Amino acid sequence: MKIHSLNTESSFNNSNLCLAIGNFDGLHKGHLKIINKLKEISLKNNLHSTVMSFNPHPRIFFNQIVDPFNIYTHEDKLKFLKDLGLDLFIEFSFNNNLSKLSADDFIIEILINKLQIKYLVIGTDFKFGKDRKGDFKTLNKYVLKKNFKIHLINPVMLNDKTDKHSSSIIRTHISNGNMEEVRNALGRPWHMRGIVIEGDRRARQINFPTANIIPAKHILPKKGVYCVEVVFEDKKYKGVANFGLRPTVNGNNLLLETHMFNFNKEIYGKELTVEFLTFIRTEQKFNNFEELTEQINKDINKAKEYHQI
Repeated sequence: MKIHSLNTESSFNNSNLCLAIGNFDGLHKGHLKIINKLKEISLKNNLHSTVMSFNPHPRIFFNQIVDPFNIYTHEDKLKFLKDLGLDLFIEFSFNNNLSKLSADDFIIEILINKLQIKYLVIGTDFKFGKDRKGDFKTLNKYVLKKNFKIHLINPVMLNDKTDKHSSSIIRTHISNGNMEEVRNALGRPWHMRGIVIEGDRRARQINFPTANIIPAKHILPKKGVYCVEVVFEDKKYKGVANFGLRPTVNGNNLLLETHMFNFNKEIYGKELTVEFLTFIRTEQKFNNFEELTEQINKDINKAKEYHQI
């Protein structure tokens, strides 16, 4: 997958694009439906399957969001897209110039003149242009002029059929610790990935060694204890993890501490991927290490029960 960084002023030399536009934050089931159709149309028409996203996310740009917002890191998003077998990824700079383009100007200047698209694959609720005034009807005016073709994708609905899959709903579930709901929407467990750092070794002293990861720049889960699976060097291990500030030891920085069952390797400096399966309990402060140790044993038993081991 080739990656291109563009803005309203830059040139672009590729052509014959079948394009999907969106931030694809999380790459949930609704996004995957669009991308699968994108690949199908591209193959049938000998076009380059292409996704265009905006950086920063328009909501971050307009609302001046400072706290971590995206479901995954930028690196994870690119890896997902690459694994899906896309030809091109366009990261378009979302700045004042782009935000002021009307819907018609966006079509003419970006889609037709700059990208020279041949096909556009979009969801039925796709909005674009200044004040989000552009929609399918706006695009269809140019289809009738035979500038390009459009394929509309109906939304993928949640189990109750009243709401569609959306990144906003997934962010809310992550923040609330509803990891089963997150997994249902994504089609995979949500994860945190990072390099294992050396901690204060307190957990090792009470016979619960942990692999510690500083959270990356993405939305953060609810503080507490989770049943997890851990990917290390292409192998999966079952375990239990605590995300939070570690109030019992007066911690000041957010940390993900993961205890893997039947694992005793030294992995400082190595990368771990921790997949969140279910929430066990909220983070709490204990009076002493005896109370903490007792509760950790209970957490481990709950996690093992969930894992059926």
